[in-house]
Amino acid sequence: MSKPIRRRRPGTLNRARLGVLMALCTVLGFHVWAWYHLGDRRLDNGGVVAGVAVDAWHAVGKFSFSGLASVLVGHFNMAAVFCLAVIASLLLYGRLFCGWFCKLSAFQELTEAIYARIGFRPELVHTRARMVRMFAFVPYFLPVLYVWAEKGLSTAYFNLGAVQPWTPDLPSTVIGSLFYFAVITFGLTALFGRRAFCRLVCPFALFFQLFEKLPWIPRIQQTGRCIRCDVCDQACPMGISVQNEVLRQRVVTDPECIRCMICVDVCPVKALKYTARPVTEPAQAPQLAPTFRESAFPIGVDMFLASAAVIGGVGLATRYTGFFVFLGMSLGLIAGVAAVGLVGLLTRAFARRPAT
Repeated sequence: MSKPIRRRRPGTLNRARLGVLMALCTVLGFHVWAWYHLGDRRLDNGGVVAGVAVDAWHAVGKFSFSGLASVLVGHFNMAAVFCLAVIASLLLYGRLFCGWFCKLSAFQELTEAIYARIGFRPELVHTRARMVRMFAFVPYFLPVLYVWAEKGLSTAYFNLGAVQPWTPDLPSTVIGSLFYFAVITFGLTALFGRRAFCRLVCPFALFFQLFEKLPWIPRIQQTGRCIRCDVCDQACPMGISVQNEVLRQRVVTDPECIRCMICVDVCPVKALKYTARPVTEPAQAPQLAPTFRESAFPIGVDMFLASAAVIGGVGLATRYTGFFVFLGMSLGLIAGVAAVGLVGLLTRAFARRPAT
């Protein structure tokens, strides 16, 4: 009888990825601090007047994929340039950005590390409510439609420092910021497991998935014989059945793959690799049926959770706009799960009551 496979921690690749994420957050944190505390501080708008930076500390503004809206109206600020750079990376490497360069990816990694330190490992839960991510695009594109209708491209400009790093669509206080990020990371992860924000709330993930259909982008491929130990499936933070995909077709094509390469790291026989090499060898088990992400809830519960997320998103987006839609949707999902749990407890309590 063969010895059981020891579950291994991610190794060199994952340490490199975490190092990149830490460096990214350090640089972005310094950038935000420097914008508001260094250089010319005479101006209320963080060193920018009439859209022109007055010193080097304010020459580069906000880094955010929300710059997609800026691109569409001809506002070429730093957010727009950042957005175009991300799209270029999607065209070349697939969703590598999500796994290696997204700041919210770093926050979720920190959440998982803290939970692991205290011995809490929440189960990864799938739900059909993830489709409400499409709704989160609305607060971004309504202003675009307004500008197109009222002004066209007459407001176009090129100035990398035109938008502050910490815009009004983010909390303006330290406590508010801590609450914001705690909800979308610690709260969602506790209820839905790893990468809950990416899987259930982030609307950009849906946009990024469109690029997964490109035939030339690198993917996780099988380069050795799979021993069916299931280690890759257990390690995948997105809940992808890596083993099933490589056995059936030798390559992971699930659009949720964020190229974190944890599966590559943990494979005990090193049978996986991130590469753009065309698949030419026959699959190891082509007769296998595809494995789909099944919801942990009945469809009625999923619809209730989706409705709660939309109501929460609308509530905060209409009041604060912008990234507050993420907070509203996250709070809606958390409140929805709490309501479902409460109903379940009450139902069981009444079921145990002796008949009179």
